[in-house]
Amino acid sequence: MKRNCWLLTICFRLVWCAALVVPVSAQHFKQVTGTLTQVAAGRNEVFGIGTSKQVYRYNPGTKAFVQTPGSLTQVAVGGGSLSQRDEVWGIGTSGQIDHFNFGTKTFTRVPGTLAQIVVGEGKFDNCHSYEVWGIDVSDNIFRYNYCTKNFDQIAGSLSVIATGGGSLWGLNSSAQIYYYYQGSGFFQIAGSLQQITVSGNDVWGLDGSGNIYRYDPAAPAFVLYGGGYTQVAAGGDGVWIIQPGIVLNYTDYETFFYNPFSLTQLAVGYGAGVWGVDSSNRVYTFVRP
Repeated sequence: MKRNCWLLTICFRLVWCAALVVPVSAQHFKQVTGTLTQVAAGRNEVFGIGTSKQVYRYNPGTKAFVQTPGSLTQVAVGGGSLSQRDEVWGIGTSGQIDHFNFGTKTFTRVPGTLAQIVVGEGKFDNCHSYEVWGIDVSDNIFRYNYCTKNFDQIAGSLSVIATGGGSLWGLNSSAQIYYYYQGSGFFQIAGSLQQITVSGNDVWGLDGSGNIYRYDPAAPAFVLYGGGYTQVAAGGDGVWIIQPGIVLNYTDYETFFYNPFSLTQLAVGYGAGVWGVDSSNRVYTFVRP
């Protein structure tokens, strides 16, 4: 009973605060020069995809995105830690897989084709120093092996994948939820989601009705936290949620920001900050004092 009251209080405060939202002048989303259709952030690196599938890399010195050779439809950045730099992977216009080479500052082709790719920190063995996972157009699952330098097919079928903190979560075409248990494969978790995001051991999801859930490992189940949202994104820089007209920083659930730019996508890094793209492909970064 005590736990249920606590959850109801959280949900009430989210709705109540949203109705009384006020701008925070010292903290805001600031526009960055350029137009992008997608932005991805890691520990130190931020990459983006242009409106004509150009690839851009953010230069923190000039505070601008600089074009990098290549053409991609998706880019994934992550896995950086105190002991290793971010990895950057991309998918080309025909599903080809590209891996960014920091030495040459170009993308190198890797065998295979994918429809989605994610990258995060690896924690389990030398052949997976980063967790790089992908799914193809037939929902087959692949995991990159740094020893063989190839993608190994993993049993199962997923249409959405997310990684963080060394863990891998996914959704199948029926919106069922799965967790990858190292060495044992995928296990189904109760619930139904359309979006899923991972920050360390913290996992959040959104269903088809815009309801947001957080995974409770003690249950184990996803617990409802509120509704009326369009995206949830998580990383080392917090948990962020888009509600029409509002951006919510759930890390401090009383912190709200006006969303005058109609942000349609958020990317939350593990040190590289919080980024957004609006409906006109303009790019923004969250600025703290």
